Amino acid sequence: MRRRTASKALCAALLPGAGLVPGAVRAAVDTTARRPITFIVPFTAGAAPDGLVRALAREVGQQAGVPVVVDNRPGAGSALAATAVSRATPDGHTVLVTGNVTMTGNPHVMRRLPYDPARDFTPVTPLSRGPMVLYVNPARVVSASVQDLVQRLRRQPRRYSFAYTSITSRLPAEVLQHGAGNRLTGIPYLSGAAALSDLLNGRVDLLFTDFSPWPHVASGRLRALAVTGPLRSPSAPELPTFAEAGIKDMDIGFWIGAYLPAQADEALVMRLQGWLRHAGASAAVQEAHKRLGTVEFTLAPAQFARFQAWEMQTWGHLIRQAGIEAQ
Repeated sequence: MRRRTASKALCAALLPGAGLVPGAVRAAVDTTARRPITFIVPFTAGAAPDGLVRALAREVGQQAGVPVVVDNRPGAGSALAATAVSRATPDGHTVLVTGNVTMTGNPHVMRRLPYDPARDFTPVTPLSRGPMVLYVNPARVVSASVQDLVQRLRRQPRRYSFAYTSITSRLPAEVLQHGAGNRLTGIPYLSGAAALSDLLNGRVDLLFTDFSPWPHVASGRLRALAVTGPLRSPSAPELPTFAEAGIKDMDIGFWIGAYLPAQADEALVMRLQGWLRHAGASAAVQEAHKRLGTVEFTLAPAQFARFQAWEMQTWGHLIRQAGIEAQ
């Protein structure tokens, strides 16, 4: 009861024309309305997804009239950030901004998931989506195409390794080796920055990630071979898709979305969705999309919930097909 009362009070403060509230409650509302909004994220500070979230936070803060703080909680495959928000009061001041691994991948690869993707959150809206890019170190992998890489994998089993930080970056590598009929050595990393560093230094051979390492392609230190997803990316239209290269089941992209804790008031959800959609049109956010290789992607809350459920089922099929077991 206390949670719902606080949520309704905040709605009265945030929504114009919401009506009068008693004086004692009005004072509490005024205090609550000045509290910062916190975006809890599983991304490492300084990473490309973090840059997108911070651009959104600045724009939302201007609209809301209160500071929007980005709280980075990487680790445990994004479970740390998700668990923190699942236990928060649904008063609109704590928001989870996370990648799809939290909701569609982790349920299939974590035996003891400390949150429920459907019951513990209120979907607000997706924010962006994009493909994964396969990068190789050209000093160790001389292939200039996916077809050539597949032939090398077949001739030299287990010679090559790939880095991954979560199921989002692991799954396309597993599908690739399944399509090649051979095995790669997977090496887990705690952060994308560490994985990229080892790729650049030749400690690993392949990495699936977003477009943030693209400057290293321009300098010649890395080579990009293809993108996941059904269509070529507008960020690099010269890169073929894996489907064009004959590798099936590679529609494995990523998206970022916003959630409130479970049982958040509908008015809070709609107001936050409006702020985020308006923020997405800003020049700063659009520039962050370019660095990440994503495009703006929004849905109504109910549509978002259905999309998440569909993708969770799809990822489950791909993960089982790749032989990945929950740990």
